[in-house]
Amino acid sequence: MARLAPLALLLATLAASSHAEELDWAAANEHGVVEVITVDPDGDLRETKVWLGVLDGFGYVRTDDSRWFRNIERDPDVTLRIDGVDHPVRAEIMDDTDLRERVDDVFREKYGWQVRLMEIFGGDGGDNMLRLTAR
Repeated sequence: MARLAPLALLLATLAASSHAEELDWAAANEHGVVEVITVDPDGDLRETKVWLGVLDGFGYVRTDDSRWFRNIERDPDVTLRIDGVDHPVRAEIMDDTDLRERVDDVFREKYGWQVRLMEIFGGDGGDNMLRLTAR
């Protein structure tokens, strides 16, 4: 039964992609919170609300060593849900320091005081930065 969930995610993604318009990163950036959908090791879907930043035509999300990050390490093909519309994307772990600084600036600009407050208390949204690209 657990093996059915990844198949269900694949079928849902295919169905959504046939009904969804092309992913417009500029429009996606207008949303404060989006959902990343990954598959847990037991096959269950994990829907996680995250902040999204857009830079140079790519979407970026950040996280700590979360369960959904470990899911992405196993399978980087995930679903990005924006306003109830699913978009198949690939999440790539980025470790470029210069790029990270630029993405951090995007998050500071977009989320303002919320990011600054997190930075004061020792966090910035997560040590792991992921670039999302449409599949």
